[in-house]
Amino acid sequence: MMVILLSLFLGTTLAAVAGLRAFLPLFLLGVMERAQILAPFSLGEDFQWLTSDLAILTLGIATVMEMTADKIPAIDSGLDTLMTFIRPGAGAVSVFAILSSQDPVLGYVAGFVLAGGATLPVHLGKTALRVGSHLTTAGFGSPAISVAEDAASAGAVVLSVVLPVLALLFGLASLALVARLIVAIRRRRAAT
Repeated sequence: MMVILLSLFLGTTLAAVAGLRAFLPLFLLGVMERAQILAPFSLGEDFQWLTSDLAILTLGIATVMEMTADKIPAIDSGLDTLMTFIRPGAGAVSVFAILSSQDPVLGYVAGFVLAGGATLPVHLGKTALRVGSHLTTAGFGSPAISVAEDAASAGAVVLSVVLPVLALLFGLASLALVARLIVAIRRRRAAT
């Protein structure tokens, strides 16, 4: 039961991270499973393809391309628009991959819920932060924000796996962030 609970919180962390970097959680899951350091978590049988050479190479290249493009102010806004359609799917697949090893039904239900409930709000919050950065710093602050997002994303995934208790903390923090974003959006709508 504890592994299921920790997997659920890791799934929440993965979904939130996908809101910042779509391909990073999938890439890290494949690498960590292949290196056999994903324990006590594991990928579901249907997601072992993430450990293949082709998947790791492709997801690694996609991660580097996304991280690089995100640091260019003229490109990051267009990238965020495009990723609105990709990040929820990547978040759902990340959750499916980790939870399907425990309970496939839970994995799919949680994947759909967290893709909409954690990935999308984090993505929209990131987009709003970026627009604010562009307006206040003429885009010059965006690369620094992007580097911080890279570090936070990679750190949250790796630390959640290496120290599973942090999966609980990061998962709760992700849920709190999402709740805060939803409240802020509702207040903004009510004010207009």
